[in-house]
Amino acid sequence: MPNFPSPKRTNPRKIQRKGSKDSEPRYHTTNWRAVRQSVLMAEPLCRSCAELGEVVLAQMVDHIEPVRLGGNFWDTSNLQPLCNSCHAVKSAKERGR
Repeated sequence: MPNFPSPKRTNPRKIQRKGSKDSEPRYHTTNWRAVRQSVLMAEPLCRSCAELGEVVLAQMVDHIEPVRLGGNFWDTSNLQPLCNSCHAVKSAKERGR
């Protein structure tokens, strides 16, 4: 009888980019998940899209003033809900692309 490989797969290691959210340990805490959830429940639509008159569900909670530039990590007035697309555009602008 032939031996087949085990159906269990190991996940490849995640490549972390320098400065990515994956490298910030606070994003992996229960406190952050609670803050993120409360922001999305209070304002479930993307703020940037809403300003353009579009209705798009937010998937991300973004720091308006980036933490690396002095923004407060936990201050909810420094947080805004964004869709993935708007968050990517904002992040690219912040990186100077």
